[in-house]
Amino acid sequence: MKTKKFLTLALLLCLLLPAVCACADSSGGKDADTPAETPGNADPSAAEPEEDADPYAYAREKYDAIAPADYEGADFTIPAQAATGNSEKEIWVEELTGDVVNDAVFNRNMSVNDRFNCNIALTPGDVNSIVRQAVTSGDGAYKIAFPNMATAASLAQQGFLLDYMKLDGLNLTDAWWDQGTLAMQIEGRVFFMNGDINYLDNDVTYIQLFNKKLIADVGLDVPYDLVREGKWTIDNFREMCMNVTTDLDGDGSYTDADRYGYVTTGEGPCTFFYGSGLTLVSYDTDGKPIIDVDMDKTVAALEKVVRIVSADNITRIPSNVATGKAMFMEDRVLFYGEVLSYIVNVRDMETEFGVLPIPKYDEMQEKYYTYCNAIASTACVPKSTGDIGMICSVLEGMAIQSYIQVTPAYYDIALTRKYARDNESSEMLDIALAYRVYDIGRFFSQLGIGNIFQELAAKGSTDFASSFAKHEKVANKMLDKLIKDFSELE
Repeated sequence: MKTKKFLTLALLLCLLLPAVCACADSSGGKDADTPAETPGNADPSAAEPEEDADPYAYAREKYDAIAPADYEGADFTIPAQAATGNSEKEIWVEELTGDVVNDAVFNRNMSVNDRFNCNIALTPGDVNSIVRQAVTSGDGAYKIAFPNMATAASLAQQGFLLDYMKLDGLNLTDAWWDQGTLAMQIEGRVFFMNGDINYLDNDVTYIQLFNKKLIADVGLDVPYDLVREGKWTIDNFREMCMNVTTDLDGDGSYTDADRYGYVTTGEGPCTFFYGSGLTLVSYDTDGKPIIDVDMDKTVAALEKVVRIVSADNITRIPSNVATGKAMFMEDRVLFYGEVLSYIVNVRDMETEFGVLPIPKYDEMQEKYYTYCNAIASTACVPKSTGDIGMICSVLEGMAIQSYIQVTPAYYDIALTRKYARDNESSEMLDIALAYRVYDIGRFFSQLGIGNIFQELAAKGSTDFASSFAKHEKVANKMLDKLIKDFSELE
């Protein structure tokens, strides 16, 4: 990020502090219209650094302040989920290759290895099984682990992970740790954390890609100014989509061979739910998670989304994800709703494309919100881990050096410079990543309410109230059990 504009530098000081956690911070409290804020989602422009300031000076100071230690070349072994996005490569790579992100990960690990005389090592595989077996047998070989967030939630509830709040030497409120996951506490406990140490949560954060050729062909304005002015809303999104849908082959039916305003996956409708500042679970004034759905706004948002997904042939949700990608690259899609990694996946597209955040509910909503898929990796500490001093030193060292070395490479060079097609897309990515929602109602699937909105939208139904009512009793029971399980953990 050494050459990126300073607005982006400022934003990156809190990039992985997206700061919206189940509509509340760790002290509780809830705004009726938007998820509550934590220190990480303050207006980034308010903290814009001086032009000659070193944005990493504080991080280097904190890194130098970690207590010196010599672990005599001991392995610091990390299991990571095999072949899930980049979940292995974000932890360990074998050698320098010239790829900027690969080399940043390699250099980060070498920095930490040299500092603590240890050896960061990778064990790819089924992290769920690895952690369970290690804890059950008392095997301390695995120091930290990187399952996906859904798996981490299950491991936490069943007592296989250590509580971050009991680990000394971690600066959890600093910029290299994600305040959204820190705030997603149950009974004051935190069992998994995101941050600069893992960039897969960026990869699986939802955005909108758009085709500039189609924008021009139908005489529409590129919507960057709408975003900047706070006018990029669900209604404006739908209006633009209406101008594009065409039965290209003239067969009287709409199939994957035609042109659409919007193509996405099955989770596309859910992005509008979180983009509207809604959540399923928030916190009361005592910091206790509660099922607390803004029913009026949820129904109103669902009505808007049903008009997009189920009316006027605006939207196509192909059965095969690769089909949606192909349609977009063939100039048959105006807006493509996918996760951020698809910027890389469509890098060979000949037509110019741009990046946008998820639309807001309306212009009254202050911020643009999004969420990351539960497949995102997350950092956990197995209960059998052993030397806690080593864990804290190396984990904090990796987090800080990731902030200094890996995030700039991933974000600035590998994404905004290498794959995004214009400077405005870089700005839009800043906005899209600034405020992410972490919702207990979705990450803890046993509540049974995480998919109601998107399932109704796909069916063209707006009857959220009755559908939710059918699950509410069980959801509250499961949430009570979740809270009880966490309260009983040692």
